[in-house]
Amino acid sequence: MSKVSLNTAARLAGVSKSTISKAIKSGVLSHSGLTTAGYQIDVSELSRVYPAVLANMKPVAIQSPEPIADTSGLTYANQLLKQQLEAAEEQQRRTDAVLEDIREDRDRWRQQAAALLSDQRSHPASQAGGYEGETTSPAPPAPGFWSRLLGRS
Repeated sequence: MSKVSLNTAARLAGVSKSTISKAIKSGVLSHSGLTTAGYQIDVSELSRVYPAVLANMKPVAIQSPEPIADTSGLTYANQLLKQQLEAAEEQQRRTDAVLEDIREDRDRWRQQAAALLSDQRSHPASQAGGYEGETTSPAPPAPGFWSRLLGRS
């Protein structure tokens, strides 16, 4: 069944809002949720505690929707939506392909960088700025403070 607010539940049961609130707080009447609008109480739960509820309810006639006579507009809109969906799916496939290419490029660059790093680590002369096969002599030590001050070289 449907859910009603505290005010509507009190009106249906023929009691005050405070009576319904006390019944909820004492556990006699359960609620299905507390929203910003207040308690949501099932009509079936309300009729269990207050049997007069069903007698107070007015029957509601359910009206069936009128059949749609002209469906040509809906058919056109449906076809248009299908075309838009196909275009979006195609765009998604293209985007996925570009993303896959970018990932492959990234992986190749990563492998190349790793190879270069491992190559530099295996040749310590290349880290000092020299080339393979080139021998470098150590630079002479810089003169000290007193040597420079007194002009000795």
